[in-house]
Amino acid sequence: MNLIDIEAFVAVADHRSIVGAAAALHLTQSAVTRRVKNLEDALGVPLLDRQSRPLHLTAAGAETYQFARPLLRSVGDLKAAIMHNGEPTGSFRFGMPRSLGDLTIAAPIRALRAGFPRLRLHAYVQWSSVLLERLASRSLDAAIVVLPEDAHLPAGLGAVNLGSKRFHIVASRSSRFQPNVTVEELATSQWIVNPHGCSTRKVLERSLLQHGFSFETAVEAEGYELQLSLVAEGVGLGLAMPEALQASAFRKEVKILNVKDLLPPQHIWLLHSSYIGRLEPVIECLRESVKKSLHI
Repeated sequence: MNLIDIEAFVAVADHRSIVGAAAALHLTQSAVTRRVKNLEDALGVPLLDRQSRPLHLTAAGAETYQFARPLLRSVGDLKAAIMHNGEPTGSFRFGMPRSLGDLTIAAPIRALRAGFPRLRLHAYVQWSSVLLERLASRSLDAAIVVLPEDAHLPAGLGAVNLGSKRFHIVASRSSRFQPNVTVEELATSQWIVNPHGCSTRKVLERSLLQHGFSFETAVEAEGYELQLSLVAEGVGLGLAMPEALQASAFRKEVKILNVKDLLPPQHIWLLHSSYIGRLEPVIECLRESVKKSLHI
Protein backbone atom coordinates (compact mmCIF):
# COMPACT_ATOMS: atom_id res chain seq x y z
CA MET A 1 0.00 0.00 0.00
CA ASN A 2 1.10 3.60 -0.50
CA LEU A 3 0.14 7.05 0.72
CA ILE A 4 -1.66 8.17 -2.42
CA ASP A 5 -4.04 5.19 -2.15
CA ILE A 6 -4.64 5.96 1.53
CA GLU A 7 -5.23 9.64 0.68
CA ALA A 8 -7.84 8.69 -1.92
CA PHE A 9 -9.65 6.40 0.51
CA VAL A 10 -9.72 9.08 3.24
CA ALA A 11 -11.06 11.63 0.74
CA VAL A 12 -13.86 9.26 -0.28
CA ALA A 13 -14.69 8.61 3.39
CA ASP A 14 -14.73 12.34 4.15
CA HIS A 15 -16.89 13.30 1.17
CA ARG A 16 -19.01 10.13 1.16
CA SER A 17 -18.68 9.98 -2.62
CA ILE A 18 -16.18 9.26 -5.38
CA VAL A 19 -17.25 12.47 -7.13
CA GLY A 20 -16.52 14.66 -4.12
CA ALA A 21 -13.18 12.97 -3.49
CA ALA A 22 -12.14 13.37 -7.13
CA ALA A 23 -12.95 17.09 -7.05
CA ALA A 24 -11.04 17.59 -3.79
CA LEU A 25 -7.97 15.71 -5.04
CA HIS A 26 -8.14 17.13 -8.59
CA LEU A 27 -8.27 13.62 -10.01
CA THR A 28 -10.60 11.76 -12.32
CA GLN A 29 -13.24 9.55 -10.74
CA SER A 30 -11.66 6.50 -12.30
CA ALA A 31 -8.29 7.39 -10.74
CA VAL A 32 -9.87 7.67 -7.28
CA THR A 33 -11.74 4.40 -7.74
CA ARG A 34 -8.53 2.66 -8.82
CA ARG A 35 -6.58 3.97 -5.83
CA VAL A 36 -9.23 2.84 -3.35
CA LYS A 37 -9.30 -0.58 -5.04
CA ASN A 38 -5.50 -0.78 -4.71
CA LEU A 39 -5.81 -0.22 -0.96
CA GLU A 40 -8.60 -2.80 -0.65
CA ASP A 41 -6.47 -5.34 -2.53
CA ALA A 42 -3.50 -4.60 -0.28
CA LEU A 43 -5.59 -5.10 2.87
CA GLY A 44 -7.63 -7.98 1.47
CA VAL A 45 -11.01 -6.55 2.57
CA PRO A 46 -13.66 -4.24 1.08
CA LEU A 47 -13.56 -0.78 2.64
CA LEU A 48 -16.65 0.75 1.02
CA ASP A 49 -20.26 -0.38 0.86
CA ARG A 50 -20.81 0.49 -2.78
CA GLN A 51 -24.53 -0.31 -2.66
CA SER A 52 -25.30 2.58 -0.29
CA ARG A 53 -25.93 6.19 -1.32
CA PRO A 54 -24.17 8.16 -0.05
CA LEU A 55 -21.29 5.78 0.27
CA HIS A 56 -20.76 4.23 3.69
CA LEU A 57 -17.71 2.53 5.11
CA THR A 58 -17.70 -1.15 5.93
CA ALA A 59 -16.66 -2.16 9.43
CA ALA A 60 -13.13 -2.72 8.09
CA GLY A 61 -13.30 0.62 6.31
CA ALA A 62 -14.25 2.47 9.50
CA GLU A 63 -11.36 0.85 11.36
CA THR A 64 -8.96 1.63 8.51
CA TYR A 65 -10.09 5.24 8.51
CA GLN A 66 -9.29 5.60 12.23
CA PHE A 67 -5.68 4.67 11.46
CA ALA A 68 -5.42 6.40 8.09
CA ARG A 69 -6.60 9.88 9.11
CA PRO A 70 -3.94 10.42 11.81
CA LEU A 71 -1.34 8.91 9.46
CA LEU A 72 -2.06 11.48 6.75
CA ARG A 73 -2.14 14.26 9.33
CA SER A 74 1.27 13.11 10.58
CA VAL A 75 2.65 13.19 7.04
CA GLY A 76 1.30 16.71 6.66
CA ASP A 77 2.89 17.67 9.96
CA LEU A 78 6.21 16.28 8.77
CA LYS A 79 6.03 18.29 5.55
CA ALA A 80 5.15 21.43 7.49
CA ALA A 81 7.99 20.89 9.94
CA ILE A 82 10.59 20.38 7.21
CA MET A 83 9.33 22.63 4.40
CA HIS A 84 7.64 25.46 6.33
CA ASN A 85 9.54 25.54 9.63
CA GLY A 86 6.63 23.95 11.47
CA GLU A 87 4.04 26.49 10.31
CA PRO A 88 0.56 24.92 9.84
CA THR A 89 -0.35 24.59 6.18
CA GLY A 90 -3.09 23.01 4.12
CA SER A 91 -6.81 23.35 4.81
CA PHE A 92 -8.64 24.14 8.02
CA ARG A 93 -12.40 23.62 7.96
CA PHE A 94 -14.40 25.15 10.77
CA GLY A 95 -17.91 26.34 11.51
CA MET A 96 -19.82 28.76 13.71
CA PRO A 97 -23.49 28.46 14.75
CA ARG A 98 -26.21 30.65 13.27
CA SER A 99 -27.60 31.25 16.74
CA LEU A 100 -24.59 33.47 17.50
CA GLY A 101 -25.17 35.58 14.39
CA ASP A 102 -23.59 35.37 10.94
CA LEU A 103 -21.00 38.06 11.63
CA THR A 104 -19.42 36.26 14.60
CA ILE A 105 -17.35 34.24 12.14
CA ALA A 106 -15.54 37.37 10.90
CA ALA A 107 -13.30 37.78 13.97
CA PRO A 108 -11.99 34.16 13.89
CA ILE A 109 -11.31 34.45 10.17
CA ARG A 110 -9.27 37.61 10.69
CA ALA A 111 -7.35 36.09 13.59
CA LEU A 112 -6.58 32.85 11.74
CA ARG A 113 -5.50 34.65 8.57
CA ALA A 114 -3.18 36.89 10.56
CA GLY A 115 -1.69 34.07 12.60
CA PHE A 116 -1.45 31.36 9.92
CA PRO A 117 -1.07 32.91 6.45
CA ARG A 118 -0.23 29.55 4.81
CA LEU A 119 -3.50 28.01 5.98
CA ARG A 120 -6.43 27.76 3.57
CA LEU A 121 -9.62 28.50 5.49
CA HIS A 122 -13.03 26.98 4.81
CA ALA A 123 -15.53 28.72 7.09
CA TYR A 124 -19.22 27.89 7.49
CA VAL A 125 -22.15 29.37 9.42
CA GLN A 126 -24.76 26.68 10.09
CA TRP A 127 -27.04 25.43 12.85
CA SER A 128 -25.33 23.69 15.75
CA SER A 129 -27.12 20.43 14.87
CA VAL A 130 -25.69 20.57 11.33
CA LEU A 131 -22.21 21.37 12.62
CA LEU A 132 -22.39 18.35 14.92
CA GLU A 133 -23.34 16.15 11.98
CA ARG A 134 -20.46 17.51 9.92
CA LEU A 135 -18.01 16.89 12.74
CA ALA A 136 -19.30 13.32 12.99
CA SER A 137 -18.93 12.83 9.23
CA ARG A 138 -15.42 14.32 9.38
CA SER A 139 -16.17 17.11 6.91
CA LEU A 140 -15.14 19.69 9.53
CA ASP A 141 -11.98 19.94 11.61
CA ALA A 142 -13.55 22.09 14.32
CA ALA A 143 -16.76 23.91 15.19
CA ILE A 144 -18.21 26.23 17.77
CA VAL A 145 -21.65 25.00 18.89
CA VAL A 146 -24.31 26.31 21.26
CA LEU A 147 -25.93 23.62 23.39
CA PRO A 148 -28.25 23.47 26.41
CA GLU A 149 -26.82 22.42 29.76
CA ASP A 150 -28.17 18.86 29.54
CA ALA A 151 -26.92 18.18 26.01
CA HIS A 152 -24.80 15.09 25.40
CA LEU A 153 -21.54 15.77 23.59
CA PRO A 154 -20.58 13.42 20.75
CA ALA A 155 -18.02 10.79 21.62
CA GLY A 156 -14.62 10.76 19.97
CA LEU A 157 -14.15 14.53 19.76
CA GLY A 158 -11.99 16.97 21.64
CA ALA A 159 -14.22 19.37 23.61
CA VAL A 160 -13.56 22.68 25.36
CA ASN A 161 -16.30 24.55 27.22
CA LEU A 162 -15.76 28.23 26.36
CA GLY A 163 -18.39 29.48 28.80
CA SER A 164 -22.06 30.33 28.72
CA LYS A 165 -24.24 33.16 27.42
CA ARG A 166 -27.75 34.27 28.24
CA PHE A 167 -29.83 35.32 25.27
CA HIS A 168 -31.88 38.48 25.72
CA ILE A 169 -35.66 38.38 25.38
CA VAL A 170 -36.67 41.58 23.60
CA ALA A 171 -39.91 43.39 22.84
CA SER A 172 -40.86 46.56 20.99
CA ARG A 173 -40.09 49.65 23.06
CA SER A 174 -43.72 50.70 22.63
CA SER A 175 -45.08 47.40 23.93
CA ARG A 176 -47.08 47.10 27.16
CA PHE A 177 -44.42 45.05 28.93
CA GLN A 178 -42.46 46.37 31.89
CA PRO A 179 -38.72 45.52 32.08
CA ASN A 180 -39.38 42.85 34.75
CA VAL A 181 -42.12 40.45 33.70
CA THR A 182 -43.34 36.99 34.62
CA VAL A 183 -43.67 33.99 32.37
CA GLU A 184 -47.46 34.28 32.76
CA GLU A 185 -47.40 37.78 31.29
CA LEU A 186 -45.73 36.46 28.16
CA ALA A 187 -48.04 33.47 27.82
CA THR A 188 -50.22 34.91 25.04
CA SER A 189 -47.32 36.43 23.08
CA GLN A 190 -46.09 35.20 19.74
CA TRP A 191 -42.41 34.89 18.93
CA ILE A 192 -40.05 35.83 16.13
CA VAL A 193 -37.43 33.09 16.14
CA ASN A 194 -35.03 31.08 14.02
CA PRO A 195 -36.40 28.09 12.10
CA HIS A 196 -36.13 24.56 13.52
CA GLY A 197 -32.55 23.56 14.14
CA CYS A 198 -31.75 26.45 16.48
CA SER A 199 -30.90 25.11 19.95
CA THR A 200 -31.95 28.35 21.68
CA ARG A 201 -35.39 28.23 20.08
CA LYS A 202 -35.71 24.62 21.24
CA VAL A 203 -34.82 25.58 24.82
CA LEU A 204 -37.36 28.43 24.79
CA GLU A 205 -40.12 26.17 23.47
CA ARG A 206 -39.36 23.48 26.02
CA SER A 207 -39.26 25.98 28.89
CA LEU A 208 -42.65 27.48 27.99
CA LEU A 209 -44.19 24.02 27.79
CA GLN A 210 -42.73 23.12 31.19
CA HIS A 211 -44.43 26.21 32.61
CA GLY A 212 -47.72 25.05 31.09
CA PHE A 213 -47.88 27.50 28.19
CA SER A 214 -47.91 26.96 24.45
CA PHE A 215 -45.21 28.23 22.10
CA GLU A 216 -46.54 30.15 19.10
CA THR A 217 -44.48 31.77 16.39
CA ALA A 218 -45.43 34.92 14.52
CA VAL A 219 -42.50 34.68 12.07
CA GLU A 220 -39.71 32.17 11.59
CA ALA A 221 -36.75 33.86 9.92
CA GLU A 222 -32.97 33.74 9.92
CA GLY A 223 -30.87 36.76 10.78
CA TYR A 224 -30.88 38.91 13.89
CA GLU A 225 -31.28 42.22 12.07
CA LEU A 226 -34.44 41.05 10.30
CA GLN A 227 -35.81 39.59 13.53
CA LEU A 228 -35.07 42.74 15.53
CA SER A 229 -36.71 44.91 12.88
CA LEU A 230 -39.90 42.85 13.24
CA VAL A 231 -39.68 43.00 17.05
CA ALA A 232 -39.33 46.81 16.81
CA GLU A 233 -42.52 46.91 14.72
CA GLY A 234 -44.38 45.00 17.44
CA VAL A 235 -44.88 41.81 15.45
CA GLY A 236 -43.78 39.65 18.39
CA LEU A 237 -41.12 38.94 20.97
CA GLY A 238 -37.61 37.94 19.99
CA LEU A 239 -34.33 36.49 21.20
CA ALA A 240 -30.94 38.08 20.65
CA MET A 241 -27.34 37.62 21.64
CA PRO A 242 -26.17 40.62 23.70
CA GLU A 243 -23.44 41.42 21.13
CA ALA A 244 -25.90 41.19 18.23
CA LEU A 245 -28.34 43.50 20.01
CA GLN A 246 -25.61 46.01 20.83
CA ALA A 247 -24.54 46.14 17.16
CA SER A 248 -28.09 46.33 15.77
CA ALA A 249 -29.52 49.43 14.11
CA PHE A 250 -32.76 48.66 16.00
CA ARG A 251 -31.26 48.51 19.50
CA LYS A 252 -32.97 51.78 20.53
CA GLU A 253 -36.34 50.59 19.25
CA VAL A 254 -36.53 47.47 21.41
CA LYS A 255 -36.26 46.78 25.13
CA ILE A 256 -34.91 43.87 27.11
CA LEU A 257 -37.36 41.90 29.23
CA ASN A 258 -36.11 40.27 32.40
CA VAL A 259 -38.01 37.01 32.80
CA LYS A 260 -37.03 34.81 35.71
CA ASP A 261 -36.68 31.05 35.14
CA LEU A 262 -37.60 31.11 31.45
CA LEU A 263 -34.41 30.99 29.42
CA PRO A 264 -31.39 29.31 31.06
CA PRO A 265 -27.89 30.13 29.81
CA GLN A 266 -26.62 28.29 26.76
CA HIS A 267 -23.21 26.65 26.82
CA ILE A 268 -20.73 27.40 24.06
CA TRP A 269 -18.40 24.58 23.11
CA LEU A 270 -15.39 24.27 20.86
CA LEU A 271 -15.37 20.77 19.41
CA HIS A 272 -12.63 19.40 17.19
CA SER A 273 -11.27 16.19 15.71
CA SER A 274 -9.62 13.98 18.30
CA TYR A 275 -6.33 14.08 16.38
CA ILE A 276 -5.31 17.61 15.42
CA GLY A 277 -1.54 17.29 15.22
CA ARG A 278 0.15 20.56 14.25
CA LEU A 279 -3.26 22.25 14.07
CA GLU A 280 -3.16 22.62 17.85
CA PRO A 281 -2.10 26.31 17.71
CA VAL A 282 -4.83 26.90 15.12
CA ILE A 283 -7.44 25.46 17.48
CA GLU A 284 -6.05 27.62 20.28
CA CYS A 285 -6.26 30.73 18.09
CA LEU A 286 -9.87 29.91 17.23
CA ARG A 287 -10.69 29.42 20.91
CA GLU A 288 -9.19 32.73 22.02
CA SER A 289 -10.72 34.66 19.12
CA VAL A 290 -14.22 33.39 19.86
CA LYS A 291 -13.92 34.05 23.59
CA LYS A 292 -12.72 37.58 22.92
CA SER A 293 -15.43 38.41 20.38
CA LEU A 294 -18.19 36.99 22.60
CA HIS A 295 -16.75 38.43 25.84
CA ILE A 296 -16.68 35.07 27.64
